[in-house]
Amino acid sequence: MIKRPMRPMCAAAIALMGALPAMAQPIEQRDLDRLSSDDLKQVQAARSSIITAISDPGMPVGNRLDASTQLIGPVRAMIESGDENEIVNGLMIAGSMVTPEAIGLIESTYANETQGVRYAAMRALRTTLRILGDQRTPSLQAPEVGRQIKAAGEMLRTDPDVYVAEGAARALVQAAKMSNDRLKSSAETAFTELAQGASTRLASVEGLSDEKQEGAIRIAMMSTFELGRILQGANRPGQTAVREAGALAGDSLAYVYKRFQDAGRQIGSINAEEKVELTQLVGSSETLIYYARSALGQAAEQTQLRANFESGNDRDFNRNILSIIGGTGILTQPPFSLKADRFVASGG
Repeated sequence: MIKRPMRPMCAAAIALMGALPAMAQPIEQRDLDRLSSDDLKQVQAARSSIITAISDPGMPVGNRLDASTQLIGPVRAMIESGDENEIVNGLMIAGSMVTPEAIGLIESTYANETQGVRYAAMRALRTTLRILGDQRTPSLQAPEVGRQIKAAGEMLRTDPDVYVAEGAARALVQAAKMSNDRLKSSAETAFTELAQGASTRLASVEGLSDEKQEGAIRIAMMSTFELGRILQGANRPGQTAVREAGALAGDSLAYVYKRFQDAGRQIGSINAEEKVELTQLVGSSETLIYYARSALGQAAEQTQLRANFESGNDRDFNRNILSIIGGTGILTQPPFSLKADRFVASGG
């Protein structure tokens, strides 16, 4: 029998088939083995390599599920180890996996007694939401995403550590920016949870330590700024969510107004360092109200609040802030229709 020479195409096909087993494994075995090393540097190197392999939002969902199958056992062992370093490294990987199994591992640490673990959990959730928001086909279903958003909102409102609460707020910001049509409802829920949670946090500052008060102000400042940016974009939430954003801006201005009153209605009597923070809060809140009014169909006008506060113009600041949060101010009238005494006792 005469042996015919192998056709080039057949040879290429055989070579490709020989490579298939390796190609089918998104994560290298070497990295999986290094995750259980006693050498922290080896674990960190494996973590970095794995995250690089799976953090691309364009990764096909099938490949992502294959990677999750490889990783779920080792990552679960890390998160259930009881060692904070191992847990945090495991959470960092889980955050980039973006699968139901991974989100379950992240969720299992929300009530951990260690502040560093809870913060890492919120950071992992934020990573998941960032990748999810950029995927063409979401690898998590909307109900699961919505459940995680609600959990982050609860942590924003109630976690005893202000840095964990801030981490939750940042995760909600990421969720509120998701533009995929399949996740539109989840994004709007995140927008609302962020506005309501930041308001709740700010309302509870009385009697707290300086660190916790500063943290609540920082959360309000970041939240008003980010919500304003979202309202400037194409993916605006519905009117109810926009009203909640306006309410947060009003609560933030009410906090500044109280500090103004405590200083004898003299901006110059406020500590210079605190004044810088309050100026930023006034500016981000004023901007948020401007875009909220526009989103609700009103002809918005600039109110010059930040300029008044920054320059120490007590009279104009007092007049202009009450035109927004006073008993007959912008936020108490349609389309916001918030309670007249929500911001200032007896409506100002």
